[in-house]
Amino acid sequence: MVSDPNDSHATRPGLGTRAVHGPDPDHTGPMSTPIVHSSTFGFESLDAMNDEQQRGAASAYYQRVGHPTVHVVERRLADLEGAEAALLFPSGMAAISSAFLAYLKHGDHVVALDQCYGGTHDLLQWGSEHFGWQYTLVDGREPDRFEAAFRANTRLFHVESPTNPMLCVVDLDRGARLAHSKGALFTCDNTYASPIGQHPLAHGADLVMHSATKSIGGHSDLLAGFVAGARQAVERVWKVRKVFGPMPDPALAWQIERSLKTLALRLTAMNANAAQLAAQLSTLAGIRQVYYPGLAGHPGHAIAARQMPLGFGHVVSIDVIGGAAAAEAVVNHLRLIRHAPSLGGVDSLASLPAHTSHIQLGAEGRARAGIPEGVIRLSIGVEDAVDLWADLVQALAKVPAAVR
Repeated sequence: MVSDPNDSHATRPGLGTRAVHGPDPDHTGPMSTPIVHSSTFGFESLDAMNDEQQRGAASAYYQRVGHPTVHVVERRLADLEGAEAALLFPSGMAAISSAFLAYLKHGDHVVALDQCYGGTHDLLQWGSEHFGWQYTLVDGREPDRFEAAFRANTRLFHVESPTNPMLCVVDLDRGARLAHSKGALFTCDNTYASPIGQHPLAHGADLVMHSATKSIGGHSDLLAGFVAGARQAVERVWKVRKVFGPMPDPALAWQIERSLKTLALRLTAMNANAAQLAAQLSTLAGIRQVYYPGLAGHPGHAIAARQMPLGFGHVVSIDVIGGAAAAEAVVNHLRLIRHAPSLGGVDSLASLPAHTSHIQLGAEGRARAGIPEGVIRLSIGVEDAVDLWADLVQALAKVPAAVR
């Protein structure tokens, strides 16, 4: 069983148990939450209808406002993140965008990492062009320079830790202290670590966001996201969801609940495979550098060990000697590991960030963020590690000598 290092109540079930049973384990009836296939609900009186509408995300009034199947899963997600409340969305970007829309208005300033997900870069640029947001990007590898980016109108400091795809680790406690000292909100994209592996709220974050498409869904068969935090903070995000309408289908919520029940098991296996392969890849010819916070030589290793006590994640990135051409040759020769975008599933995937997650940045932007053109992001699944190793070795061996 996965225990919760942040849980001070000895009698509270561990994270693995709560992932299976949810926050209310003493229940009877269906083992799986029934999918309520209704977008609207009837009432015996106007007073009853108005009372239900006032319950917001917890209501069974009209689906865009709230839905019973969706809310059951939101309570499960909040419990795993150590949050008072959570909101489910039909994608990770819907979750992040709604959080930003809830807290930013024309003229407000954002500080964000240069290493953030490409979709977050797109969101900031879109907000700048259409809503008058201002933003400054900072290098996650240089935390001493974060403070200089803040302005009098900075309202939000947004980070990822570890970052996509270079696995830069941010000291969340330090980031929260800085943001709050400047009167700004501190938000964290926790997708890479998952709510099993890291709890940003316990380190001072005000809101945490996830692409639940990744390890939470875990099977590359759904698209979802969520936001979690204090009830009052999440209430503002709910108002955005109600206005703009990115409300998930109840069948999607049911899929998330099903996936949560194996989340701890999957991540334990994936993290173990990733740690083993990262160590092995560090000794392999043809690789310039391996990026994985579980390696003792990683610059963020000590911080990651404090913030991610249940494992260092399932993503390993490698910079291949020979640059972009060599990286392309490797992914084209993989047999078992799929060449595909995304991450977090039980199937191991390899992707080239220059063509997927960070294509928006362009070569210059990727260089500024420290993302080499020859980097391959490996999302390690639950296969036998020996088979994954053999596949990587044979693919690397096929890089033409001229390219190297």
